[in-house]
Amino acid sequence: MTETIRLFDKDPYGVLFTAEVLDVRTLEEKGAAQIILDRTLFFPEEGGQTPDRGVLAGLDVTDVQIHDGVITHTVRLMAEESGSTPLPKAGDTVSGQIDWEHRYSNMQNHTGEHILSGLMHTLYGYENVGFHLSDNTVTLDPSGRLDDEQLLDLERRANEVVWKNVPVTASWPSDEELANMEYRSKKEIEGAVRIVIIEGVDVCACCAPHVKRTGEIGLIKILSVERTKNGMRLFILCGARALKLMQERQLQAERISRLTSLPQENIADGVEKLLSEIAELKNALREGEQRYVDMRLAQLRCAGSDNSGDSSKDPAPLKSFWVFEENLSPLLARYMMNELCREKCRFAGVFTGNDRDGWQYLIGSRVDDARIPNAAMKENLSARGGGKPEMVQGSVKATREQIEGLLS
Repeated sequence: MTETIRLFDKDPYGVLFTAEVLDVRTLEEKGAAQIILDRTLFFPEEGGQTPDRGVLAGLDVTDVQIHDGVITHTVRLMAEESGSTPLPKAGDTVSGQIDWEHRYSNMQNHTGEHILSGLMHTLYGYENVGFHLSDNTVTLDPSGRLDDEQLLDLERRANEVVWKNVPVTASWPSDEELANMEYRSKKEIEGAVRIVIIEGVDVCACCAPHVKRTGEIGLIKILSVERTKNGMRLFILCGARALKLMQERQLQAERISRLTSLPQENIADGVEKLLSEIAELKNALREGEQRYVDMRLAQLRCAGSDNSGDSSKDPAPLKSFWVFEENLSPLLARYMMNELCREKCRFAGVFTGNDRDGWQYLIGSRVDDARIPNAAMKENLSARGGGKPEMVQGSVKATREQIEGLLS
């Protein structure tokens, strides 16, 4: 099959087109079909960029792929109850429409990436060894690393290129012209090479649509950096996507400003102060909880001090401690259980929660098998949990009265 004519190469701003259907294949198991046209405005997944979206022959285009120069459009078949749109057949002339907002966003971001990559190549000699442009993320992977100050300078220089509004052109130089041309390329290319030139900034082999002038990008923003051993990955946004993110962040900054009663330029100090106060309160709460637990332990020890019985008679059976607390951290619950196990008792159980929501529990023993009361609760109260003879943990949806009645 002959290669598909790429209308987007000559007219990246095109939205509507007509074409002849060359082949149609139904993918019944996926509720979809694949359509091959003689020409198309739909840019396929290529060069690290996800494909265009839109409508073809009245059907939603969900994917566009290219193989050996032939572009295949995957369309979603409509359910019968939604009203059917007939699938075209070979020889039909069909209309297609690009999702322009999606296309233009990709154009802004791809051209912005070229500016950043071109500047890094010129300033630092780095190559762009990886690029990904999806609907959610835009990343580029330079072959070297930049520090924070260099990244801020790079971002500033890139936006200066936007402000200068220089032209962006694409062409297919001859083999002789290519041989005498210095240009960037992430891989070896066979056949005709499409060169995208951003005047005074970058010359790069690229197959994707780009804006005509850099001013259309509006804004280039480096969002974050992941540094690796030998390189780094830049997360960026350009154009409308960058504006939307900055607006969202502005709203968040305004909310934080109101909550901290500080102007936006000082909200970091306000948040730092709040976090410090929260840390102090948490420490005070932990100390208070510890004092409370120690007090409760003293009370329980006094209540269980008669466990030893009368030494002149047979020793009394060991008692068990069953403690119920509404609010107790897991760490202190374990501490309380361990301390109670040091006493002369058969079992020490600490339950945290309430009758409405249920109870989390820890049961320990140094003289018996802690799994015994756990098994009783599982059988009679549908508790969940398990462990070893020394300690079990679990949860139970029952009232305190039911639990005490079973374990007493």
